[in-house]
Amino acid sequence: MYVTGTIVIIALLLAAILLLRLRVRFELGGDRRSLFVGLGRTGREYDYLRRVRSVRVLGFRVSSSPLDEKKARKPEQPEKKSPSEQPPRKPGRKRPLRDILRILPECSKGLYGYAVGVLRSLIIEHLEAEIKGGFAAPDLTGQAFGYYQAALAAAPAVVGRVRFTPDWTGPSLSGSARVSVALPLYLLLYRSLVLVAGLPLRQIVKLAIGKKRGDQDG
Repeated sequence: MYVTGTIVIIALLLAAILLLRLRVRFELGGDRRSLFVGLGRTGREYDYLRRVRSVRVLGFRVSSSPLDEKKARKPEQPEKKSPSEQPPRKPGRKRPLRDILRILPECSKGLYGYAVGVLRSLIIEHLEAEIKGGFAAPDLTGQAFGYYQAALAAAPAVVGRVRFTPDWTGPSLSGSARVSVALPLYLLLYRSLVLVAGLPLRQIVKLAIGKKRGDQDG
């Protein structure tokens, strides 16, 4: 019973962790100019208006420090060894270009599918932006407003969330935005497993190890 209970608790903890989301939140406008990057509600927050960076755990700030603080550390100088004390150099290894080119198409295809899959798995938790701007020439402002209308037609989900007001009087740019994007860990794990399963791992490992110089290809 004790072993079974332990396994159940571990499984529940893993499930709870996989349900967490990698989150990036950006706020701009008014008295807010901040960026948050973390897992769930735990992570780093950068306040560019007050020039402060903080660490948050479950949404609570546990520490903070000035954003411009720099820790000056003198690089440690390694002790110089005499030529007799230096270890003998190991023979270098080579990685033939043809071997790289042989696995490059399959790796590129897998990485492209991985990137597309991750982008499709992103969840837009919050999206709200209001922009007011213009150019020196009114026709350029009109073109920008036309691109905005075309973008709304291509992505109807952002209608009412992103508002652009053209300024016909001259060049200007102002506005506010609040964006929060998240990626569930279980989707990231799934996409990563699909990527690993589709890559030629054996050839990649052999290429990473390399061949001793002077060896003949089989």
